[in-house]
Amino acid sequence: MKKIVAAFFLLFVSTLAVAQDGVGYYYDYNNHLYVFDHGRNIQVESNLCDSLMGGDDYMAYIDQRSDLRVYYDGDVNTIEEEVPTIMIATAHCLVYKMQNRLMIVEKGVKKKLDNWVGDFSAGDSIVVWQSQPSMDIMAYQNGEIKTVEAAVGTNVINSHKTGKDIFAYSDLNNEFKIYDQGIVVDSKLNNIRNFKCGRDIVAFADRFNGAFNVYSNGVVNTISTQIPKKYYVTDNMVSYVDFDSNFMIYYNGVATKVESFEPQYYVAKDNVILFFYEPELKVVYGGAIYTLEKFFDQRDVTVGINSALYMDNNNRAKYFYKGKTYENFLIDKPKSMQLFRDLPAIRYGNNTIGFFYGGKIYDFETNQY
Repeated sequence: MKKIVAAFFLLFVSTLAVAQDGVGYYYDYNNHLYVFDHGRNIQVESNLCDSLMGGDDYMAYIDQRSDLRVYYDGDVNTIEEEVPTIMIATAHCLVYKMQNRLMIVEKGVKKKLDNWVGDFSAGDSIVVWQSQPSMDIMAYQNGEIKTVEAAVGTNVINSHKTGKDIFAYSDLNNEFKIYDQGIVVDSKLNNIRNFKCGRDIVAFADRFNGAFNVYSNGVVNTISTQIPKKYYVTDNMVSYVDFDSNFMIYYNGVATKVESFEPQYYVAKDNVILFFYEPELKVVYGGAIYTLEKFFDQRDVTVGINSALYMDNNNRAKYFYKGKTYENFLIDKPKSMQLFRDLPAIRYGNNTIGFFYGGKIYDFETNQY
């Protein structure tokens, strides 16, 4: 084990052009369904649909014939001619079960993962399930299916959680393990009950040894010798309120104290940690801390994968994306706002929806608010 001493963040984030991932959708006055795909506006259906969900570059839904349909790169295909038992939409793929059959759709292509599956979970680039009748724990990642833990009986593992690209679990001997890019890593610790997964990272409380640990890059580091009051795991980051109520961020091997008391509220999701110390609204992105508003009435803020969308005190829409805040891109007062992954969709005016993409608003008439 290696103990990490707190130090300051590397305050550097490359600011990229605003060309966000995420496929949006809306209905026009005739109930035609349109998708907004990276600047393209494409009609995909002529009727209302159900169970719409999507990722960075695709959208799935159930049409009026109860078919599962998937849009990808300008094309729509019928994937199944009945409604799946369960569907999970991740950033890059749709994972679903048809009775007992486990399926995945990546870049518009359907693939069978297993014929008979019990429980399963899915992250952005990993699917984990228990295969039957073998009862082995299996994982699909990077186009390959591998055995995580072979069954020796009906029970195979104890507690488990799936992150975006990582899987953590306790085996039948209560040894805590992490499945990371096709390799099972033994933490050499036992009886871990409190753990959370993100992307490339797992944080867990070891109450027996009185330690708070983080696994990343194949190594387990102890970042505190006291169990935190609360913690969240995001993409390559851990935010936590330590035993002394300090608000801490762990990023890139370094634990840093942000403030000496807990925020009034904070949200940790994907690549973003958003927090509020009255009257300031701040965000952590890529290890850097940004002040979004110096004087802010506490209100709802929508957090995306690399973004945050909110209204300031003057009811103007503002959008933070990958280290840069965009404002004055919309004159009208928003009536509602949402994010499709990182893509802002704002409803305003007389039944107008606008998608902010590539630094400008694309607006369309819609029948729904």
